Amino acid sequence: MKVSEIVDRYIALRDRKAEIKKEYDEKVSKIEKVLEKIEAVLLKHFEETGAESVKTDAGTAYKSRRTSATVADWDAFLAHVQKNEAWEMLEHRAAKKAVEEYKSANDEVPPGINWSSEIVVNIRRG
Repeated sequence: MKVSEIVDRYIALRDRKAEIKKEYDEKVSKIEKVLEKIEAVLLKHFEETGAESVKTDAGTAYKSRRTSATVADWDAFLAHVQKNEAWEMLEHRAAKKAVEEYKSANDEVPPGINWSSEIVVNIRRG
């Protein structure tokens, strides 16, 4: 098989994969909208009745709290952490781009970092 045939086949498969994913995303989006409406009806029921859960033959619906914490002002947050020594509020991870720049400038990675790099094949449409 010629390389041009392999590349052509790859692009065709990639395009088909994208079509299937788009179809999937559209179908799932419709289902998610219906699920959200059902959740709203159930939440209204809980609010009106004061119930925390309801058990049925089909299953149990219950309330729970979903939380999220995102940083709106990094400098203010970091100053608070430092001032109060509240290091448990931080998660530890390396910034890949900064590590890559350090590695490029110093021919080594910073201490404590595992680095991996692999060669992959990418194909662009002609």
